[in-house]
Amino acid sequence: MKKVLILSILCFCMAGCQFQAGERYEPQQEDVNGLRLMRDGHGTYDNQELDDEQFVPNQNPNFLDLTETRPDKGDDQSKLEEAIMNDDTLSLGRVIMNANHINVKVFTTEDLSKKEMKKKTKEIHENMITALPRYRIDVNLEKK
Repeated sequence: MKKVLILSILCFCMAGCQFQAGERYEPQQEDVNGLRLMRDGHGTYDNQELDDEQFVPNQNPNFLDLTETRPDKGDDQSKLEEAIMNDDTLSLGRVIMNANHINVKVFTTEDLSKKEMKKKTKEIHENMITALPRYRIDVNLEKK
């Protein structure tokens, strides 16, 4: 009984390895080291139309920008300076950038009341947000 059971299990395993009914098994024509593939041009870059747009160096936002005109934090700081450039009484102090958060200290030479100081801070903040909308900017206005 054990021999019949082992023989039937073996037959089922061998039957499972056969190709499906109606299909013909044709092995791929192989050559040495894929030479036919290379001769046909499928494995080379020669037959592909390479587009400059296809190989943009900044495809992944997680990688560093590799172009020659890449922006850096100095560019962002100069945009903050441009935001207050219209007012001669203001000067940019320290700028702390942390991810998408910027803390900016702005100095003024004017004597302003608390209400005027708050209004001026709001105006500076709106100008900086317009210049750099991708950041969350906190503005501290102080008398110099």
